Amino acid sequence: MFVSRKFLIATFVMLLCFGAFVYRTKSFDTLISNVQGEEDIVVEISADPASTTSGSGLHHPEDTDITELDTGDQDQLQVSDVAPTEKLPAEKSATEPLNLNAGTVWNPTVDPSASTPQPPTTVAPRGHLEPGRTDKRIGDSWDHVKDTKEIMNFVHSQCEKYHQITVEPGEAKKPRMLIIPKNWREHMVLYSSNPKTGSTSFKKWITRIQGDTRPYEEISGVHVMRKYGKLDEAWDLAMSKTNDPQSVTLADMVKPFYKVGFLRNPLTRLISGFRDKVLRRTKEGMKGDMINIDPSLTAESSDAAKFAAFAEGVVKGTIKNFHFVPQAGKMKICDFPYDIIAQTETTSQQIREVQEHTNTTQFDFPGSRSEVGYDSVATVHLAHEFYDKVKPEIMDQIYQYYKWDFVLMGYTKLSNPNFPYLDFEQDFEKEFGPFDSERPKIKNVNEIIRKAGERGR
Repeated sequence: MFVSRKFLIATFVMLLCFGAFVYRTKSFDTLISNVQGEEDIVVEISADPASTTSGSGLHHPEDTDITELDTGDQDQLQVSDVAPTEKLPAEKSATEPLNLNAGTVWNPTVDPSASTPQPPTTVAPRGHLEPGRTDKRIGDSWDHVKDTKEIMNFVHSQCEKYHQITVEPGEAKKPRMLIIPKNWREHMVLYSSNPKTGSTSFKKWITRIQGDTRPYEEISGVHVMRKYGKLDEAWDLAMSKTNDPQSVTLADMVKPFYKVGFLRNPLTRLISGFRDKVLRRTKEGMKGDMINIDPSLTAESSDAAKFAAFAEGVVKGTIKNFHFVPQAGKMKICDFPYDIIAQTETTSQQIREVQEHTNTTQFDFPGSRSEVGYDSVATVHLAHEFYDKVKPEIMDQIYQYYKWDFVLMGYTKLSNPNFPYLDFEQDFEKEFGPFDSERPKIKNVNEIIRKAGERGR
């Protein structure tokens, strides 16, 4: 049978296209599998500094899009960042402290959502100074607990003073990730997840509320959203209570819940991100443009020296990851009706209030990494040592980059004797000014949600 040349060419082209489709589909399935399986996919972009920095060299988060793949916030709530003098009831951990030394061979096979052992450099940081410095002692957390009403009043007043409210009264903007337990009707807690403030611990606690009775160290995969309750059900409930379902807003939907958010001092949060996402997940403890910033760095350099290059890369925009971006904006602390915005530094003292409001006092809360022996040096105790290596001009840029985290929440600089806690009496104009007096444009969020058909998701 005669077959034309054109037919053969067309058939060949079709086969090539089909092969390419199969390959791309397989690659996409692998990517989805990795995300669902919680492999650590960290989006890191090396960009032309000219396109990502302002005239001052400071990177602004709004300058460029940052891809967010929520593949795991390894950080545990730093309950023992500063050990309280008054001991709270605590269960003995089933995990003994690690005995790692300089000769330990570290082959990281990491589940980002589990309390997995740390490599030697994050258990005992390389080049860490010996304890004994009393000139920069961190205060006891019990001396810095703030009343929830005092915190919320302060945040609201700062949002108004500096014109950071961008919604109409009665409206709300959705934070980047909202989580409710599957049995939310019995435990009306709504958690606004914020990376590097202990979201892993809080999510493990939610799985306990849902009925998982395993020891916390055996619970993994907590960053997979399908493991939790469906916000659609809460929307359905809210719409069932009105004759005009289309008028239901995000603020209406979340109203019955006790709405919880955690923020953390930006300086210790950045160190936590560095220890987890760089030291812990790279062979030589370096990533991205750190070598370009400091060509003298080697695998044997101190962690403090590596951090200095890392911090410079973050504020200049050459190292990007949503774990490192400012908190106030993505948490919508001025535009979402939180019932409590707690400081991670005093979780031990504030979590009880959350439990009492959500009928969850019977569910114990996870301990921190330091408490279960995974970190011998809590992040907060490394702050002065690490930031001493940062150039003064970069330090100024760090304070400007995270300005609204400091100003709206009341967090403190290293030089403040209350560091790393809140200080509502500090002179914010002097410490973090100047401030732009222009009011942001208020948008009708309800209209945006209806038009987009997102129903707040």
